Amino acid sequence: MANLPFTLRQLDVFANLSSTRSFRRTAENLGISQASVSNQIKTLEEQLGVVLFDRKPGRRPTLRAEGLAFLGDLREFQRACEALANHRRHDPRDVEKVTTFRVLVGQGMFDAYIRRKLDSFFAAHPLVELEFEAQLPFGQLVNAVESGRYDFALINQRADHLVPDGFEEVALVSGGIYGHRKYARGHKLPMSPDELNRLPFILPKATSKQEREVLRNYEKHGVHPRHIVGHTQYYDVMAAMLDRGLGVASLSDAILPASMRKEVVQLYALENWRLLYYRKDLGADPKYDTIENFLLASVLDDPDYPAISRNWP
Repeated sequence: MANLPFTLRQLDVFANLSSTRSFRRTAENLGISQASVSNQIKTLEEQLGVVLFDRKPGRRPTLRAEGLAFLGDLREFQRACEALANHRRHDPRDVEKVTTFRVLVGQGMFDAYIRRKLDSFFAAHPLVELEFEAQLPFGQLVNAVESGRYDFALINQRADHLVPDGFEEVALVSGGIYGHRKYARGHKLPMSPDELNRLPFILPKATSKQEREVLRNYEKHGVHPRHIVGHTQYYDVMAAMLDRGLGVASLSDAILPASMRKEVVQLYALENWRLLYYRKDLGADPKYDTIENFLLASVLDDPDYPAISRNWP
């Protein structure tokens, strides 16, 4: 075989950096120094004679057109390597190992759409283990994914925000100010900002970035909460408070379990919310497609999921 203008180690570093878009996180993932990551990429580019990444001070490295093409070919190369490896003679004493994947989802989405389907998935795929993280508050979700710790993620984001790198929009749901239907009695929906201003509000964690963002968005709509009855950084807790009639809050329709939708109604429409999906570049393996299909189908194919539109499959 002719000499190749790269090493397998360089390909490993390139694939990881393409996924994390962070020299520091790639170094942590591979157990090497940032300088080694930089040198491996620089040497790879020199050997290929092309620049794969745009690198600017203070900004994440971004794949250029040449880098995207190289990444596509690398995935084909990885699939070919795995096909060749399958020719290895297996010792009948060998036992296949269970592979564990880390998945990040919101607690409400996990409880409402995914948890009750896991028994069937695990029974059908005994060599796959899914480890879910479903406790992080909304504002930390994207940062957690960018850390490289998760293999898959499903999170909600307001539609007026830019879709983060590495994510794709798979569905859209309604967003607004929701509250127990008792607050709508005697009023025509949608309620006016003046009517809303008299109601008790539940906000995200006090003094947090999320609280400031929600209040700025309220202000754009002429809503100025005067009576704050509680703060919580967890949207499933917020939904439970709405169901008990403790106040009103801004959230996505998808946060509300189907059992709450008779009593909790949209009082005022705000921006819609996207369902965003992330899959780490893990190479070619049928298990990855199986997990992806399970996660997305668990949510999007559930008759209780209130999608306005969907982009999957």
